[in-house]
Amino acid sequence: MLSANAGFWDWDVEKDEYYTSPRFIEMVGFPPGTTFAGREDFHYRTSYFPEDRDKWRQGVRELFAGSGSRLAMEVRMMVAGEMRWHAMYGMCFRENGKVVRWTGSATDVTERKRAEDALRLSEDRYARAIEGSDVGHWDCNLVTQEMFVSDRAREMLALPGGPLPATWQEIMALVPMHPEDRTVMEERVAASVDAGIHEREYRVTPRPGSVRWVRTQGKVFRDASSAAVRLTGSIADITERKLSAEALAVSEARYARAMDASEAGHFEWNIATDEMFLSARMKVMLGFAADTPFANRAEFVDKQNFLPGERDRLEGALRGSFADPEGRYEIDYLIRLPSGESRWVRSQGKLFRDDDGKPVRMAGSMTDVTERKRIEQESRSRQEMLEVAQMAARAVPWEWRDDAAPWSQKWSPELEALFGLAPGTYDGTFAGWRRRIHPGDWDNVKSAMAHALASGEFDFEYRVVHPDGKVRWLNQKGRTFLGPHDGRPVRSIGFTFDVTERKAAEEELRKLEQKLRRAQRLEAMGTLAGGIAHDFNNILHAILGYGEIAVGAAKKGSRLRHAVDSIVAAGERGRRMVDRILAFSHGGAAERVAVHVQEVVQEALDQVAATLPKEVTVDSRLRAGRAAMLGDSTQVHQLVTNLANNAVQAMPHGGVLRVQLEVEQIVSERQASIGTIAPAEYIVLRVSDTGTGIPPTVAEHMFDPFFTTKRTGVGSGLGLSLVHGIAVNVGGAIDVATEPGTGSTFTVYLPRHGEAPTTAPVKRRPLQRGSGQRVLVVDDEEPLVRLATETLEQLGYAPVGFTSSAAALAAFRAEPQRFDAVLTDERMPGLSGTTLIREMRVVRDAIPVVLMSGYPSIDTVEADVVVRKPLSARELATSMARALHS
Repeated sequence: MLSANAGFWDWDVEKDEYYTSPRFIEMVGFPPGTTFAGREDFHYRTSYFPEDRDKWRQGVRELFAGSGSRLAMEVRMMVAGEMRWHAMYGMCFRENGKVVRWTGSATDVTERKRAEDALRLSEDRYARAIEGSDVGHWDCNLVTQEMFVSDRAREMLALPGGPLPATWQEIMALVPMHPEDRTVMEERVAASVDAGIHEREYRVTPRPGSVRWVRTQGKVFRDASSAAVRLTGSIADITERKLSAEALAVSEARYARAMDASEAGHFEWNIATDEMFLSARMKVMLGFAADTPFANRAEFVDKQNFLPGERDRLEGALRGSFADPEGRYEIDYLIRLPSGESRWVRSQGKLFRDDDGKPVRMAGSMTDVTERKRIEQESRSRQEMLEVAQMAARAVPWEWRDDAAPWSQKWSPELEALFGLAPGTYDGTFAGWRRRIHPGDWDNVKSAMAHALASGEFDFEYRVVHPDGKVRWLNQKGRTFLGPHDGRPVRSIGFTFDVTERKAAEEELRKLEQKLRRAQRLEAMGTLAGGIAHDFNNILHAILGYGEIAVGAAKKGSRLRHAVDSIVAAGERGRRMVDRILAFSHGGAAERVAVHVQEVVQEALDQVAATLPKEVTVDSRLRAGRAAMLGDSTQVHQLVTNLANNAVQAMPHGGVLRVQLEVEQIVSERQASIGTIAPAEYIVLRVSDTGTGIPPTVAEHMFDPFFTTKRTGVGSGLGLSLVHGIAVNVGGAIDVATEPGTGSTFTVYLPRHGEAPTTAPVKRRPLQRGSGQRVLVVDDEEPLVRLATETLEQLGYAPVGFTSSAAALAAFRAEPQRFDAVLTDERMPGLSGTTLIREMRVVRDAIPVVLMSGYPSIDTVEADVVVRKPLSARELATSMARALHS
């Protein structure tokens, strides 16, 4: 008892002896050694608080009357004028159910009670503070899972009325939480326990369509072993803040999109601290990385790479904003990026002041105005160029006013010069102006003037005839101002431009476009003609080949021989026509040699002269010497023949056929009617007539194949198309000059290729024959296979024919050593001739091959010899011999 600092009492009920320990006597405020007559004497003399005295006595009576043995109670006493709290612990002993002894202890708990009162007062104050802050609170026992929820928290969580479940899981299950937020609830709580701090925001839906945001914050309390035992915190309704934040985010997003759309950067400068905020866009615009930090504005300005003088201009504008009542500045200045590129930027800002007028902040934006500056510069340059162009084009301003006598305006000397008049010679009359306008344009001028009166705007072009007969094109632009009441013209102003050169350029462009369209049309038709000629060559091959055999078998002078000769002659005419078609389709000779042009032109003229009508005379002037072109003599012969025949046909009543040939050096490139004449030395052939000329409708199509103005049966329409094909094939060009009723001149430019060599006459050799060599013959045309095998047999070969390239390849693969040579067509279904040769040489790489083609030339390296259809027995014999002995 001494160690516990407690008082003690003991009452013998039957004897009414009441013992109190010294500590107890001291505790109740009596002097040491005080004695009491009995228990009642002690209690009456002790200064209990009245209500506590009655409570204690009542408690003792009820204990004694019952069957219990213990009583614990805290009572107040006045001790030395001070209220003291005593914790009374009593125990009674019974005999036969009657209390015979009452003993116990008393402990002074005043300090604990004061602490509890202070704590309770603090809790009351905290509760009132929480209630005043509109915040709820909660407490969760992590050991028992029990949870306390304040009324305000209960309201915020939209929990139902009545008693709540015990555990926090059960309570939170009743919260109408948003489904997306509930899925992570337990994970968040577990994470909070581990971290020691709980902080979470989630949504509550008190009723359908209504959403409230709450924020919970708490702290984890741990026991001596660091085990989490309690999680306590608060809950607040943050719906308004969330809505404000969302609205702010939307506003900021809109602002960001607006800034992005404007491609502008922005900045803010805290003048007091010299701190500088710059958007990423502004940093990039000035050549910095988007995340480049700047300690202050001074550092930011120092790191910019200004062009000379630009920094001083910027700082001067900034100082001006401090003096400006509105605090604004705007300036364009030049910087140089790390890449070396110079850029124009526009900086705009506004100064903000405090209540005392002291500058505290500046905000603004920056945009890249390089493109706008470039456009402005280009616009100024174009304006300057326009002014120079106007001067060069003799553009002259003019004005007419109604307040002067009608049409009595005096023209400036520049305006008079546009109309070809000497200064001061215009008489100021409408008739004087009218006389200068080309008669063919007067109707258009009247329509333009009527339109100007109706709309006020006019822009029209017309020709004027100068006194010396020269014709110039003028463009008149301007505006007419009408009276506000009667709508009559009161004033006109504008410019007059000399656009003659532009009109000439437009006409030249139109002609070039016509030439381009003609060239495109001719190319397409040439491709078609080439395909037709190729197929026709196969037919002619059979006709001429079998005709040649028939000629040898028919008796001379017989009707059969005459008929066969006629067939062969017709075939040769067809062959020449195919040659002309192929020449047009750019399928010129396979081999080109230096051609003595003047010699061939003279031969062709001699042949033409023999068939000319007596009304037509020839005037030839050939001065090209031994100048040569690279090509085929047949091409030159065809050029002269077709141009001469065309000229003769243009002179139905007779005339003069002029033929000139000379060498010319062209020093500058120019466009011709057909092709381009590049700087070089040319052999120039001019064929002129004094005939009817060529109408424009005919000139547009005159080089088209099969186009003719002659009646059916007179012309094939291939003459000029052949000329076109030959000229293009040798790299030349054609110019055409014609005037209806006067005649036409065709000028052909043939690139010169040095001098023509001297050639010796060639003797006709006998046919080269075979000696039984086995030849594999392949052609998809059965008549041509028969023709080739019969001809080869007559020449001493042992041919084997196939009409299928696939079958021929199979036979060759089966017995590659059976054959000594191959004769194949190029264009066949399935495997082409070139492909067939390639496959055969995989098996036997040295097999001699002759390739036949309906085209005049073929680009291949597979065959040893390439020949053109239709071919004669001599050509076949020569080709086979070359292949076998190469």
